[in-house]
Amino acid sequence: MDLEHKIELILTGLILVILTISFWPKERVIVTERVYIGDEEFNQHPLIAWTDTHEKWNGKEGDIVKVKYRVTSRNTKLWMFDVSTEKLVHEQSYHRDPWEDKHRDFTYVWKLYKSERSEYIPPGTYEIVIGGMYEPPSTIGKITTIITI
Repeated sequence: MDLEHKIELILTGLILVILTISFWPKERVIVTERVYIGDEEFNQHPLIAWTDTHEKWNGKEGDIVKVKYRVTSRNTKLWMFDVSTEKLVHEQSYHRDPWEDKHRDFTYVWKLYKSERSEYIPPGTYEIVIGGMYEPPSTIGKITTIITI
């Protein structure tokens, strides 16, 4: 076996090692964008929403919308409407109350996948409304925000 043949075998082996490492399955990395809203912006408009994911009961990732909102009156809850049809698609299943002497801030997780308390929400544009115990007949005078999923 001459020197050229040995070099050829070594180079072929190195190429195979490099290709194997390059195409070896990697662990799935989920990158989520961090949303930061300063206190001043939140005080001006106390309702923000952003998309995210979290682990479902079966270990898979599920799409969600996180909603941070301020409660200033009793029996407050969130209402979600489809902008294109103006139909109610989701309502928060419980209500919140402020402290005796000041407001309270909460973060609600709206699951976009089918679960015990929610139906599958298809991609689209939705309006989130801070309201009372009953479905608001209009969003006039309410704090609202629009989110596209």
